[in-house]
Amino acid sequence: MSNMNNKKKKNDFSNDEEIRKLVVARLNVISPDTIKCIGNEGSFNRDQLIEHVQRGDKIGKTIEKIEMEWLRALKHGIISELYKENV
Repeated sequence: MSNMNNKKKKNDFSNDEEIRKLVVARLNVISPDTIKCIGNEGSFNRDQLIEHVQRGDKIGKTIEKIEMEWLRALKHGIISELYKENV
């Protein structure tokens, strides 16, 4: 049982690391002048967001969640439906 828990933790870390890499890659393609506001946490430029994601702090985790929700919505066609209605 302990061995199974260690494997799960290792896989979770791997998944977290892969998600972090994906989010950083997505952030790297936006303009460095882009500013995003994160609730009452403040406003951040692209490079600050990348730093937070790499650190894995509260703001970084929030950005990860936002990006992953966007990708899930894109996968399920929700984004194209939203934009189709606005055209």
